[in-house]
Amino acid sequence: MEELDLKEIKKEIKKMLQDEMLANKARPDMSEKNREKIGEYIDRILYRLARSKRINLSEDDTKRLREQLISEFTGYGILQPLLDDPTISDIMINGLKQICVERQGRLEQTNITFSDENEMADVIQKMLTESGKRLDRSSPYVDLRIQNGVRVTAVIPPISPLSPIALIRKRAKGTFSFKDLTEKGTITPKVLQFLKYCVISRLNILIAGGTGVGKTTLLNLIIKEFIPEYARLVIIEDTEEIVIDDTQHFIKLLTQPSNIEGKGEITLQDLVRLSLHLRPDRIIIGEVRGAEAFNLLQAINTGHEGSMCTIHANDCEDAINRLVLLSLMDNANIPDNVIRRMVASGLQLIIHSVRMPGGERKISQISELLSEGDRIIVKNIFNLKRITRENKEISELTHTGYVPSFAEHLKIMAGMPEDFFTK
Repeated sequence: MEELDLKEIKKEIKKMLQDEMLANKARPDMSEKNREKIGEYIDRILYRLARSKRINLSEDDTKRLREQLISEFTGYGILQPLLDDPTISDIMINGLKQICVERQGRLEQTNITFSDENEMADVIQKMLTESGKRLDRSSPYVDLRIQNGVRVTAVIPPISPLSPIALIRKRAKGTFSFKDLTEKGTITPKVLQFLKYCVISRLNILIAGGTGVGKTTLLNLIIKEFIPEYARLVIIEDTEEIVIDDTQHFIKLLTQPSNIEGKGEITLQDLVRLSLHLRPDRIIIGEVRGAEAFNLLQAINTGHEGSMCTIHANDCEDAINRLVLLSLMDNANIPDNVIRRMVASGLQLIIHSVRMPGGERKISQISELLSEGDRIIVKNIFNLKRITRENKEISELTHTGYVPSFAEHLKIMAGMPEDFFTK
């Protein structure tokens, strides 16, 4: 049968299915029971069409049509198989005819395409309806979160002039631990132990790196495995990505976009200010990207030790420069050297992550911040180096020989051994 015929059949079945679901008050949720019910409706419609119009679909066409319709009505259409695939971490929609995925750190193009703009619009609209957010010409891009912790960024014309585009980032399923990171070579056991001492000792930590290098994964695991359950956490995010155990003492604050009248916006800066009234032991910010950086510096310099956040930067020194620049966004009247002193006195540790050419993610630097007058000095404690092990060359975090100035603090607060850096 011609492809065009199959599309017409699908369109007709879709209309009949909508009518049948409406008549039976069926809801298009993603439960297995509902998928079976929708499948029964489709089977009945296919049988009626075959009898009345003598349409004979092949077994493969029938199966494919059935799965497509079930996915459209109970899931996210042609994207559902990609969302269900545990080996895929990111889905990149570059237009109607190009959908790429990241699988195990590598990008690859799929053979899946949208048939027309309406099909793509239906999928995006379903995500918007679920999240309660809007996307139109007056607000042509949106960040939202759908089922199972999936994060979606969608962009439409006029700022994406050729067609709508979207990035879908899935949350890793199952239990993910530091043991997994050590087995993958992302971090070494010694460095992991060092980070544990730093977190227990309530050092303020900045996690830096580019997109998709594992900043939020690392932050999640630090919270989950190293922060004591009795510590009260205030977690602040634009889009909910940090997922921690219910056993921990925490509250979450999320930003809010303005309404259609341009009112009601709540920014990260507003939430950082609010968090100071909520008695936090530690403040956790999913990502610093604006003027809230200054409010964070004020917080970590006034007793909120053990706070953490992530930032986009190329290396540890770039992370400091960017934090200073962001802090000056709404505070141009404050001298640059004052901000630098606040950074040097408030932050103790920076962790930088990278993505290697083969797709694997690794921590590349762990550094201490020191000050010399108005200058911030970055001292590398661990660096990523090429070493030979068992006749193989590998990249591994190694100690630079520098012992951080807070080493004595780690011994007192977290019981770090005297010979930790020498053995």
